[in-house]
Order: sequence, then C-alpha cells, then structure tokens
Amino acid sequence: MNGSSPCGREELPTRFAAADLPVRDCVELAAGLASYAQTHGLAQVEVSGPPAMRDLIEEFGFDEVRFVDVYQQPAVDIAAVPRTWRCGQRGLRCLGDQLVDAAKAASREDTTLSTLAEGTVMRFARHNRLGDALGIVTGLEHYCRDNAVASIAVTGSSALAEVAEVFACERVSYAPSPSESINGDAIFARSSWSIPWLDRFNHAVTDAFGGRARHRVQPLPLRRAPTPRGQENVVYCQLDARSSTAPSRQSARRLLNQVSAHGEVRILGGPDTQTYLGEDLTYVRADFPEMVGRLLSCRLFVGCDSGLGHLAGCLGVPGLIVSTDDFETTWSFFRGYASLNVIPLAAAEVLLP
Repeated sequence: MNGSSPCGREELPTRFAAADLPVRDCVELAAGLASYAQTHGLAQVEVSGPPAMRDLIEEFGFDEVRFVDVYQQPAVDIAAVPRTWRCGQRGLRCLGDQLVDAAKAASREDTTLSTLAEGTVMRFARHNRLGDALGIVTGLEHYCRDNAVASIAVTGSSALAEVAEVFACERVSYAPSPSESINGDAIFARSSWSIPWLDRFNHAVTDAFGGRARHRVQPLPLRRAPTPRGQENVVYCQLDARSSTAPSRQSARRLLNQVSAHGEVRILGGPDTQTYLGEDLTYVRADFPEMVGRLLSCRLFVGCDSGLGHLAGCLGVPGLIVSTDDFETTWSFFRGYASLNVIPLAAAEVLLP
C-alpha cells in the first residue's frame, strides 16, 4: 500500500478507496491525488470508487492516478478523511497534507504521542489579537487533551488572558509573568493558510513538537453562561476601519443599509470606525465578557475577516462574513464555523434584500 517519499524518511499511502462521492468531489479528489503524487515523488497512486472517477482521470490526463474497479484493502478510506480539501488549489494541498498526516499517525502508533513538555509557557508578542487568541487557546486545549499533556500556559496580550478565562480551558492557563517561555509566534507563523482557523495552531504545534492533531477542531464551550439578555432584534456589524480588508465607505454603507432589513443595526467599533462610517449610526464598545453576551442575544452578526467574526463563530451566532480580499483565504479560515456563511462583497448586493 505504501511507497517511499523522495527523502526516504517516511512511508506514504498509495492506495485509496472512495466508495460513494458526488461528481464534484470526484473531480477535486482526482486532481488532489495527482497533486499529492507529484509533490511526494510517487510514480502512481491507485483509487477505487464511482465510475465517474475513472472517466475524469482519463479526461483530465492524470497519469499519476490509476483507477481500479475493485474496492481494495488495505487502502485509505477517503470517506473517513475530513473533507477540508474542498477549496481549489489550496484545498488540493490540504488534502495532500491530510494524507501525509494519516501516514505519520499510523507510523507513530507505538511511539510517544507528544513531546511538548508539561508546564511549557508559550510567549506571544505578535500573534495575540482576539482572533489569534481564540485559535491559539482552542488549538492548545485540544492538543493537550488529545496528547495527554496535563497543563501548559500562554503569555502575551490581555486577549489571551480573556479567552483563557471566559472559555472552558482545563489545561491551558494564562501566565502573566513567567520566568521562562518559548517563542509561540514562531510556531504560529508556520501554520497553514489552507485550513480552518481553529485548526491552524493545533496543527502547527503538532508539526513543531509531535503528537496527534485533529481536523475540525471544535470551539470550546463557555466557562460560565452569561446572564440571559433575551433575544434582541439587533444586527451587530463589525467593519473596522483599521482592518486590512475593510471595504470602501460607500460599499460598507450600502451593506449596512441592506442588513437593516433584518433588525436594528449597531456597529461594533471605536472612534476610527465612527470616522470611517459616519456619525449617524449607533456604535457599541464593550469589554470581552459583555461582548460575548451581546453576540449571544443578537439576531445576526455581519462582519469581515476579524477577531469578532471568529468569536461569533465560536459562540455559534448566526452570521455573514463578507470577504473583501481573497475569498479563498477568507473561506478557508471561516469554513469550520457551522453558523457562519462567507460570501464575496459583490454577492452581498445580490443576496441581501
């Protein structure tokens, strides 16, 4: 089933089985397997599955992939692989990474799962904004649970402390003044841009220290449920002027006018956002615990790629993330949140009333 990579350091799977996939997925899977074979220097890989797979392999000339009629074992069952590879070229690379991860996991069954030492403190001087903090704390908590690490700590901005306090972290704490720490920014900087946001640091830590990583990392529950505010007919919007992906003022105002059909629009932001959008709107600033309560009580959240967008996703708030930059990247980051939909800014004018 396996073959050697060009460096000869690991055995990679070369036989795959996909019992039942729609044609759309057959296209991406065939292309993904061809890319996987090319990347890792495999002469050919085999796949069994729907007849459409055979036709697509022939039509597109994927010489690196051979279709076999019989569902052969042993083989990697594609249906068991989380389908985070549905994302164009980035998705094809993501699929290849998952297949390599599967081979590594199989080869490490009898070895120590983790080399991240208990009591480690990770320092974050750069990657410590709200969105970063949510991904870091969530990823580390799942890593520790999955790899039997009793406790570690993070240090850096107040956002890290707030996330560790508000969300139910059993194994990750905040250390305000550690005597020793390792550089967490360097680990974060190596994380993949082609997988959901909450998966990123989980995989980055595994790549750096070994152990088991999971796909589709689940948001952590709140440590304490906030006092119920009741459902409000409010749409919270976050279109930060300081964001690198902020839409033009004209586009932002048009978007706000469209979402006003769904409830009273309130803007999450400070003086910069007020100058950017205008004085005639209702602006709200709140500390972290209050923001959690407000989002849980609103009817809808609308924003761009931002920390508050990730917070809404972690809380399960229904919402819309409007991509104003690279749609593929924005979709990659936010596709792990069941309650959020990602659309290009241009599509908002068509889809919203």
